[in-house]
Amino acid sequence: MKSLLEGRTELTETRLAVTATQIMERLRIRASHLKQLMSEELEIDTKFLQIRDMPMGNNIDMMGLESKLDQSASMIRSAQRREDTECWRDLANVMRDFLNAWEGVSRNEAKNRFLAALPASQSKAHPPSMPPAMDKYHNDNPNNHYPNHQR
Repeated sequence: MKSLLEGRTELTETRLAVTATQIMERLRIRASHLKQLMSEELEIDTKFLQIRDMPMGNNIDMMGLESKLDQSASMIRSAQRREDTECWRDLANVMRDFLNAWEGVSRNEAKNRFLAALPASQSKAHPPSMPPAMDKYHNDNPNNHYPNHQR
């Protein structure tokens, strides 16, 4: 019984470690995406500054370029919000798995502590004796699926 519980504990600890790795990887991906979006936003801001420093000879062209830059900046802000929302959603799902794995580890540790606290005579569980009707070969059982099978 102890080795079974230790095997389960090892499995749930591995699951816990994998889930923690997934969380860290998702946060790394988010940081990478936001860094790229911030770089794009910086490029747009630089273009805005360049437009402001230009002489206003072609006013209509400049207004069209500013409008496009405004649209690009708006799209970047939308992408940042989407990334934050998607990251939150992904992490909420992974955290649920993480908490389930953590619960499994805790439950297995509690079982191990319980088994360790049992006196030596009780920790070696003996299989219960079979009821009289079941101690014979299964052929004697009226619910037997193989009635013609002999000993």
